[in-house]
Amino acid sequence: MKQKIIFLILLLITNFSFSQENMFKCLSTKLTKDETIFSKNYLEILNSYKETKAYQDKTIIEIPIVVHIVHRNSHANIGSGTNISDAQIEDQIRILNEDYSKTNSEFPNPPRNNFLSVSGNANIKFCLATEDPNGNSTNGITRTSTSQVNWDADDNSNSTCHQANGMKKTICGGKDGWDPARYLNIWVCDLTNSQSNGMTLGYAYLPGLLADFNSSNDYKDGLVVDYRWFGSTGIATPQSDGRTATHEIGHYLGLMHTFCEDMDASGNWVCCDNDNTNWGGYVDDTPAAKDIYFGIVSSNTNNNTCNDLIYGFSNDQIDMDENYMSYAYNTWMFSQKQVDVMRSTLNRQDWLGGRLNLQNSTVSTNCNGTISNVNYINKNKLEIFPNPSFGNIKFKSEKKIFKVFIYNILNEEVLEISTIQNNQINISNLKNGLYFIKVITTNYESSLHKIILSK
Repeated sequence: MKQKIIFLILLLITNFSFSQENMFKCLSTKLTKDETIFSKNYLEILNSYKETKAYQDKTIIEIPIVVHIVHRNSHANIGSGTNISDAQIEDQIRILNEDYSKTNSEFPNPPRNNFLSVSGNANIKFCLATEDPNGNSTNGITRTSTSQVNWDADDNSNSTCHQANGMKKTICGGKDGWDPARYLNIWVCDLTNSQSNGMTLGYAYLPGLLADFNSSNDYKDGLVVDYRWFGSTGIATPQSDGRTATHEIGHYLGLMHTFCEDMDASGNWVCCDNDNTNWGGYVDDTPAAKDIYFGIVSSNTNNNTCNDLIYGFSNDQIDMDENYMSYAYNTWMFSQKQVDVMRSTLNRQDWLGGRLNLQNSTVSTNCNGTISNVNYINKNKLEIFPNPSFGNIKFKSEKKIFKVFIYNILNEEVLEISTIQNNQINISNLKNGLYFIKVITTNYESSLHKIILSK
């Protein structure tokens, strides 16, 4: 906790010395407003969402995702630097699926319960694609080695390879995205800022790009997350709780920040109900908020920066700093009206600014939360049991197993076994917890599996 508090103080000092533009750790609003097509397509979603009664629809919506790891040439080994591990990707998908199903650890008893009655369950599940655009098998992850050291999030110029979106183009040293109407593309890379000593953790485009008849902008659709803020394990910074991707997908599905992003002529922050406007989605259950709160949210947090009576509320409320669309240090909820907007986005045709094709995607997916090796799916037919294990693990495989590696949740190798007798191993000398097992079979085919040790 002491380490987190020190980081928070540094974050506050650093951020308040930024220029106005670089003060934001998420560039979604700026990038989106630079695209004039959003003023029409995105607003059409928001003007119609109240008619869909999306929140009453409790069905789970599954979204196929592909994670593009764009890493430096010098980080050739998976798990090294910008070339993050499969385990770190799995951890991020777990966090997304918890946050978008209201099964995250903060519920049912969050650090404070002021907004418990309006907290919403989006019922959205993110699943790795098992089929690429050409119909080939995939584990839903691409890895691209590049000579580009990092990508300047501030460079949104008109050049072909401007760096804010350069990681999304193969010709620019990045990786071309897959059909954005059928896949949610997520690029993970090293982000930097040139205009000051700013810090950008990630960004995404609001809905509307795919409704533009000029499809040259389609490649931008999706989200970008810095590799140090993707997930909460592996190479992720100790301060990352994996909620950067949660926040950015909120933008991707139509949500705005909960805090006001406007200043007066003198450069002073002003009050506004940022997301209860025609641009913000008519989200009327998140109170108005002035300025940005970067701090910790606890039972003692009682920020009240605006008089909510002015904005149509029946009583003045504290700021909803725990909302995923805020900048607080710890967040844990969407509101019900935010859920309405996101599900309405997924129920509206693409040509009208929605993402209906994504909801109805025919892409085959892996929704079990564990990254499957393509060879394992099609050839090895490997089974690992029992799971949870008391210490003795058995394998059932059509191919000979000649090496097994065991990793902890920090992606550290804790055990290497080269002698596998009777297709079983014993890991009872390890402590109870979650582990990842990498199995190598003949022809150096490998697969990664998750197992729980409970002795």
